[in-house]
Order: sequence, then structure tokens, then C-alpha cells
Amino acid sequence: MNQITKKKHRRSRPFRMSFLVGALFCAFLTTTERAFSEIPLIAVDLAWVAPSVLLASEDFDSVTSPAAPPGLSSPTQVISSAVQPTPTQRPRPTPRPRATVNPTPTPILTPVLPTGVFSLTGYGRQIKGLSNPDVDGISIRDKWWHLEPSEGVYDWSTLDAYVAQITPTGKKILIRIGTMGGRPSLGGNTPDWVMDAVGANTISYYDSGHTLKTIPLFWNQTFLDKKKAMIAAVGARYSGNPLVKVATASFANRNSEDWSMLDSTRIDGIPPAGSSEASRMLAAGYTHAKMVDAGMQIMDAATAAWPNQVIYLAIGRIDRPLEQDPDSVARDVRDATRSRWGANRLVIGKEIISNVMPFPPPDPTSAWALLYNSRPAIAGQNLAACYGDPHCRMNGGNCNGLTADQILRGTVDHFVSYDGKWLEIYADDVTNLPGAIHYAHQLIGH
Repeated sequence: MNQITKKKHRRSRPFRMSFLVGALFCAFLTTTERAFSEIPLIAVDLAWVAPSVLLASEDFDSVTSPAAPPGLSSPTQVISSAVQPTPTQRPRPTPRPRATVNPTPTPILTPVLPTGVFSLTGYGRQIKGLSNPDVDGISIRDKWWHLEPSEGVYDWSTLDAYVAQITPTGKKILIRIGTMGGRPSLGGNTPDWVMDAVGANTISYYDSGHTLKTIPLFWNQTFLDKKKAMIAAVGARYSGNPLVKVATASFANRNSEDWSMLDSTRIDGIPPAGSSEASRMLAAGYTHAKMVDAGMQIMDAATAAWPNQVIYLAIGRIDRPLEQDPDSVARDVRDATRSRWGANRLVIGKEIISNVMPFPPPDPTSAWALLYNSRPAIAGQNLAACYGDPHCRMNGGNCNGLTADQILRGTVDHFVSYDGKWLEIYADDVTNLPGAIHYAHQLIGH
């Protein structure tokens, strides 16, 4: 009997243990249900996550806080334990697009295109035409080496004096800074400190007087950076002057601010032996992309520095073997600049206006086609003075019995046929050919 009782007790021990565990578990559920019902719910739908823009952004202050998930009035809303809604699939919030890096500038309102006759003043020379009512504007200039004798140090004396002299007349002002041509000791416009900075990144050529000159490579970044800094400084000083209407810019100019590229294939005796301008350019790394990039850097710098002015670019060609399409660099820079900054913000011009330029429409393959196709924002500068020139360069090198007055009037007729907005005329003609200047004033830009 005692033995049977002991066996029963041994069999009932697991049962009693199971009963005890079950009772404790029920008590646990009763307690924790009340406790968990008081815990704030952070996200009612675990499928909802923070938008990727918030997670990826490094500037959290600039990101709009995402809306709470559907069904919540705030992220810390308390959900009662009495209601246990069945989770439903909720749409994921659409992330906001992030701002792009270096966005394309929004085209701004184009300043009014200036018109009329501009008296072309040489560097350091006296202004002509200030009292002449037929002169609408004055072109003034300085040389980079004189303007910025050492990096970041500017001598504003020349430009300030010109502006002060023009201001009482109310005439329009065009500002031009000569930048190329190499060291000033050889007649160039480039400061010595810029030439020192570019080092060996240069190219040499003979100018029209057979003087050997060395200039920075057009696409050298050191040169471009220093030139852009100068452009910004000049713009900061004069862009707020309402009389200043035009600022010039250049990027394919060997000597003056007129377009002039090193593309001759003639062997010229400059090392290495048997080389030409074109072969040395190719050896230095010339590409179409580099030239267009250099042009766009300068155009962007100029348009940003001169927000109230139009930018004037004298254009030309780059021949084979450097370019298969001789107009491609000028055209690509023109199109990109106008697309970025406004259709008429960049004024295209030529500085070889004369009495022998073709009447429009020009041959589509000629060097005049790009100017004609750049209308209406086009302008120009005469090739030379008509007065006192026995060689009559403005008439193709032959006077053909024409007077200087007649040659200048004929030049105006050619220019007006292109609908040019303003024409820079040399100061000698402004002073000595008043009848032709009056004729030009009546026609140009009207």
C-alpha cells in the first residue's frame, strides 16, 4: 500500500508542476496586457520608414519634417489596448528630390541693348567726341598689367579717370581690358606675375612685326583662374554704374581682345624645328573641348560679374587641323552662354567691319555667316581708321578714288544691313569726319 502510494505521488509531481506554471503564465498575461497598453506607439505601421531624402540629407535643418503615418495625429499618439486594428498596407511617402549640385543659372532679364556710335579710345589716350551729340557712347580700355600690377592689388586710376570724364555727358560706356600678348616688356598685356604663375604652360608665336611673343595656353587653369578673379574685381567696381552698358570678354585672343588663334600651318622657325603654330598647339594638348570649356569659364565669370550689362565677344575662326568646322568653338560658346544666361545677354561681334564686308545674306560657308546668324544681339568695331590712312585698309587696301568720308559712310551701310546695334569707330574718324559720324548716328541701331 505504501509502495503504491509512493508511485502515485511520483506520477502526480509533473502534473502539479504543469498546473503551477500555467497559473503563473495566466497571471503574467493579465499583468502585461495592462502594462503594454500604456507604452507610446512610435510607428503604427512598421512598413513606413523615413523618406530617403531625410536619411540621406546632410543638412537636416533644410529638410521638411515628414508627415505622420496615416492614422496618427502625431508620432507619439497613444493607442488604447481595447482596440487592436488590423494593420493595413499604407503607401510609402514619396521622397522629395534633392537640390542638384551647381545648378544651371536661371536666365535673367537681359539689359537693354545699347545702340549707336561708340568712340574708340586707345589706351592712355584722350577721349574724343565727348561734346559731339552724334557720339552715343565711349569705349575705354586698360591693360591687365597696369590694372593689376601684382596679384590682388589694383590700380584703378586710368579707368576711374575715364569714367569721371564721361559721367557729366551721360554717354554710355564700354569697358575693355587687354589681357593677352604676353609680357609687357614685349608689348603684351599679360602681367609678369601671371606669366610666372603659368610657368611652362605657354606657347610662342611671331606677331605681325615679327616680334617673338610667348603667351599662356588658352586653356591653362592657372591662367583662367587669375583672369576670372580680375574680371570679378572690375565688375565689382563698375557694374553698379548705370552709364556702363557693355563689358567685353575674350578667350581665343593671342594679342588684342579681338579673336586671333594660333592655327597657321606655316613653318615659322620657332622650336621645335619644322614646327608651326598649329603643330605646337596640338603638341601642347589642344582639343575642341578644352577651348569650349575655357570659353565658358570666361563667359560665366563675365556674366556673373556684370549683372547689369551685356557682354561683348568678338568672334573668329579656328582652322584645320585644329578644327574641322572653323566656326564650331565660337558657335558652341555662343549657344551655351545664351542658353544659360539669356538669349541677348551675349552680344556677338566682329572687329574687322569695313566697306568691303559682304552685304547680307553672306555665303553660308563664309566667316560672316556666324555673325549674321547671331542677330539681333550683334555689334562691331571698325578694322581701322579711315582718316589719314593712305592704304585705305577700310576699303580693302585700295582707295579706288573714294574719300575717307565716303569709305566710312559705305562701312556704315554695310554694318547697318546686318542690323548691328552699335559700332566702335576710331577716335581719329570721330574727330575729323563729323559728317560721316552724323550719318552713322542716324542709322545705327534705329
